[in-house]
Amino acid sequence: MKGIQAAGQSKAPVALSIQHGGDPSGSDEDDDAPGPILQNDGNIALIRGTMLELVRRDGRDLTARQLTTLLSIYLEDDVHSVTTVAQMLKIARPGVTRILDRLVEADLVRRSADPNDRRRVLITRTPAGTTYVGDLIMVANQVAAQLEVEMRGVS
Repeated sequence: MKGIQAAGQSKAPVALSIQHGGDPSGSDEDDDAPGPILQNDGNIALIRGTMLELVRRDGRDLTARQLTTLLSIYLEDDVHSVTTVAQMLKIARPGVTRILDRLVEADLVRRSADPNDRRRVLITRTPAGTTYVGDLIMVANQVAAQLEVEMRGVS
């Protein structure tokens, strides 16, 4: 099964710079100086806007770990097992199992025994999960379009 891909999705690195308030030398002499100031190139605004729209909707409210796991399963074409998901995310298998418990409970993924190795549990996509990820991509594209309009108005 092919992964779901957002229109215009690229592998370009995210540009985000951090400037520190207070002393330009970076010393810690001024304890009252403001903390780091994030300068956004639009990617953080896109993430924030997308997450904000998801929070405002009724329905599933996924944690960052759950959402990352879900997207990793849906955007990668590989066959997934608890072990491969743990390796992909670089977290322990018990942590992945807890995350998958919630995703299975929400019908976003399904667990099934590997017919070739009953010790191995396969993680598969569900229609509800496909719809959720598709809606997420649609929301992200809408937020991106709105940000583009706003940026043109500022220029």
